[in-house]
Amino acid sequence: GSMNGKRFFLDNKQAYCFLAYFAILIVTFLILILSTSSMRVQYDKESSKIKEQGETLRGLLRDELIEKQSFQRQSVDAQDALKKLQQDLEDLQVVQQRTLRDIERLQEFSNQPVPVIYHLPPPQTFEIPKLQSRNGGADIEKRNAVKAAFLHAWDSYKAYAWGRDELNPLTKGPKTWLDLGITIVDSLDTLWIMGLREDFDIARDWVANNLSFEKSRHVSFFETTIRSLGGLLSAYEFSKDQVFLDKAADLGDRLLKAFTDDSPIPMGSVNLSSGQSSTPSWTGGSCILSEIGTIQLEFLYLSYYTNNPIYAQKAMKVFDHLDGLHKEKEGLYPLYINQKTGQFRGIDYSIGALGDSFYEYMLKLWLFTDKQGDGYRRMYEESARGMQAHLVQTSVSGYRYMAQTKGQTLEKKMEHLTCFTGGMFALGAIETIVPSEANEHLKLGGDLTATCHKAYDSTPTKLGPEVFEFPNGQEFKSGSSYYILRPETVESYFVLWRATHEQKYRDWAWEAFQAIETHCKMEAGYSGVRNVNAVPVQHDDTQQSFFLAETLKYLYLIFEDDDVVPLSDYVFNTEAHPLGKLREPLENWNPDIAATIMIN
Repeated sequence: GSMNGKRFFLDNKQAYCFLAYFAILIVTFLILILSTSSMRVQYDKESSKIKEQGETLRGLLRDELIEKQSFQRQSVDAQDALKKLQQDLEDLQVVQQRTLRDIERLQEFSNQPVPVIYHLPPPQTFEIPKLQSRNGGADIEKRNAVKAAFLHAWDSYKAYAWGRDELNPLTKGPKTWLDLGITIVDSLDTLWIMGLREDFDIARDWVANNLSFEKSRHVSFFETTIRSLGGLLSAYEFSKDQVFLDKAADLGDRLLKAFTDDSPIPMGSVNLSSGQSSTPSWTGGSCILSEIGTIQLEFLYLSYYTNNPIYAQKAMKVFDHLDGLHKEKEGLYPLYINQKTGQFRGIDYSIGALGDSFYEYMLKLWLFTDKQGDGYRRMYEESARGMQAHLVQTSVSGYRYMAQTKGQTLEKKMEHLTCFTGGMFALGAIETIVPSEANEHLKLGGDLTATCHKAYDSTPTKLGPEVFEFPNGQEFKSGSSYYILRPETVESYFVLWRATHEQKYRDWAWEAFQAIETHCKMEAGYSGVRNVNAVPVQHDDTQQSFFLAETLKYLYLIFEDDDVVPLSDYVFNTEAHPLGKLREPLENWNPDIAATIMIN
């Protein structure tokens, strides 16, 4: 019987092949027709929706002008919005072409399947911009150059490191340290702000289907909070997609394990799976000021939107505790805190590494609570006085810089990390956090930012070193000479541009961007450099996730219109993840969450 079966099969083999082949052809043809026509229908639908919005907007404008001649400035803004509409229509076609190119690239390079999204971005709603926002407007050409740089970084990451923490641009491979796909989560809001909705959707689906916190490894409590939790919350802020808030709550629950029952101070690292936590060995069991004092915006936002007070209760207590401790120098907080006793250890002060963002969050908590948390304003005012009294120095030719102390010794140097202070003082000034000092703070912000610009301008690469020193009469001597794609200097350019609209801040930002393009851009992505004083440069083989989250976002926003992520409505966390201010009066909040806010 088996012989007969075999012969039958051989005799009919060609017929079967032909039939199968013909069936496949028909099915393929049908699928092609269906998918093409449904995409066409959807495209037409979206186009006409956007055109209708354009018509509606024109109508609104006409009414507005007939009603009030004095609203001329508003009409100029509205025309800008119409231009944006036309640009968006063109963008839709570009996005489609990019997607097809992406599919090919991803199939070629990726060793894990990447979801591909076929639908078009949702139509955006356009409003007449607010009257007070009239400004210098966007510098479209430079803005688009920054966007192209972002796409080079992002596309390279997608091709060589998708789903892993970061890209190694030299070796074209992935790097893992938190094991949380951190570049994806750090880039979500940048993708949204730049209008890259197709890529945002791909990233969103990765978060929904692939991002897992069930990892048995110790991660930095601080880095995971500002990058991963902050990135998820900002993606939720813009998209209102529940998937981001749910992931954030899952992560928040795991991060809470860093808090122990016997101390208000959280541990430095936590195992997201087992909940075990520990302090770093190199600090001798102490916690670090910036790490415990830069989680409050994120945990408060999470409590507010999940209506679960526990996150705020744990995180905000850190501020209450630190505020209550005795300070040797007004408003200055030592860098180390004993986790068990909750007391300061030593008298090292710095607004750079280990200290920096704690001071930033005093100002930002006040703004985030819509100026209702007056205790944060008071803390900031005290700290600003302390910095001016003890840390702000002037170099021989008049550059003001923010020094630091080790024990009783003043160290005449400034870190790249400290360059955010220019923006901090400027933001505080325009929000009149210390009304009597507003002019002095704005000037100090400008002076510190000019110093950081000079640090960039003094090197052959025009990139700023990690540390620059002012020893006995010398100026801008590179201490540590590496540049790891850091954002702090362009962050200050961004805030000062928005605050003053002085053209020099856009010029300086463009200089920095060109230096990055010249020395950091690789065939795949961007890399830090080991020595900003040596040309040609040596690369460090890391594309930091904060390059996509912060550096390129701030550069993009400097050349964008002020109405895009306006500082009047958003507070940026220390990883540049924008969170909308909580406008609701405290008495309308969940009372358990409101009770965590320092109101005086």
